[in-house]
Amino acid sequence: MPDTETAPGAPVGSEEFCRMCGYDDTFWENGWPTSAICECCGSQSGIGDSGAKPGSWDGVRGLHDFRGWWIGQGAQWWHPHSKPQGWDVLQQVMNIPAPWRTPPPPPVDRARRVLERSTSGCVGTETVCRICGLAGPSFWRDGVPTETVCPSCGSESGIDDLGRPGDWETMRAIRTRRGHWVGLGAPWAVPAARPAGWDVLEQLGAVPPVWR
Repeated sequence: MPDTETAPGAPVGSEEFCRMCGYDDTFWENGWPTSAICECCGSQSGIGDSGAKPGSWDGVRGLHDFRGWWIGQGAQWWHPHSKPQGWDVLQQVMNIPAPWRTPPPPPVDRARRVLERSTSGCVGTETVCRICGLAGPSFWRDGVPTETVCPSCGSESGIDDLGRPGDWETMRAIRTRRGHWVGLGAPWAVPAARPAGWDVLEQLGAVPPVWR
């Protein structure tokens, strides 16, 4: 199993945790996929994680993309009967070896993102973070980003959340950022703002369907 020292593109041996959600099973043996379908997130080794390479953002972006979509749909179990009592999605994703979930994204090219806003979609005034579902501040006002930094996931409106509503391909940046954030354990950018008894899935449930 790869560890935190795995170099980008290094071969992998046996893996006992789903790269997407951290579910415990045998997904890779001796560097080959077992074609096991994860009973939790439904991804199949060698198919859903095809082409992934540990230790680099480009190598794991596809994993974040799927994880961001799955968690955005409420982290529904592929086989609900396998879901244990008291299941904690954040505890499970931490089973994913670090090279599959922690490589940071490249620095943001702010000038390019600002230019991309003209082709990005909006749904008017938005008071819910497109990435994590936090409600409260105005992230977009009358179709214009306020450049508010979300105190929960740390994303900035108009920079990290660009996409066209309901368009699968342009939504990748949103899903990828969401998947990366969850893969880190969904840490709050402003820890003091995290409410007591906070539930990540409950908060994500507030993300409008067009941004999932």
